[in-house]
Amino acid sequence: MKNWAIYHECTPDVIESIMKVFPVAYLPWGAIEYHSYHNPIGLDGMKAYKLCCDLANQCGGLVLPPVYQAANLIKSYPGVHFKEHSLEFSEELIRMTCQEYFQQLVEAKFKVIICLSGHAGQPHLNILKDVNQIFTDKYPFLRFWTLAEFDILPDNLLTANHSALGETSLQLHYYPNSVKMEALPKDRIISLERDGISGKDPRDSSPGWGKWIVDNFIDKAVPIVNKMIADIQ
Repeated sequence: MKNWAIYHECTPDVIESIMKVFPVAYLPWGAIEYHSYHNPIGLDGMKAYKLCCDLANQCGGLVLPPVYQAANLIKSYPGVHFKEHSLEFSEELIRMTCQEYFQQLVEAKFKVIICLSGHAGQPHLNILKDVNQIFTDKYPFLRFWTLAEFDILPDNLLTANHSALGETSLQLHYYPNSVKMEALPKDRIISLERDGISGKDPRDSSPGWGKWIVDNFIDKAVPIVNKMIADIQ
């Protein structure tokens, strides 16, 4: 029996057969947001989805489609003027949406719920984590884990960034044809204010660095998820 699948691609019998052994839901969370000249606007959800698939492949369970709904985007960041190509939602809606998803997944009889947010704007990410704590307290016999990919990685490998070295390398690893490295400026310093990029220079990005990030993320996350699965059995 295959131990994992894409939830929305499954017939009910496949879902039920997987959930008998691996009642784990992976909820990728992204944003529609400007990611500079070189990356697609759906980057956050795209990377979160692929990371969830890689994790499910190791641990078992079902991967939901990404939630493309985020607050605290670059379009409203003080002193930065990138108003186009972003769809921003209220913090109240983010909280409500997360609560609705978690409640529906509990009612669908998932026992482990993992929310991986590819968007790290604040307080967006903390709102998701707050909801996670509410459900942990409400359902102590279930397991919930909400995180961003950099939460479990050392800073020298990956930190919160916006379309910089880390995110661009992940995109090059997972979706190489979606990145336009040639669109980046070649002869000046890159900045948030001018380019919409925050973090280490994306011109140093590579698929190999992206794979290194993924491999380390999976190494760190798999034991945590496996323990959560063991806890509910």
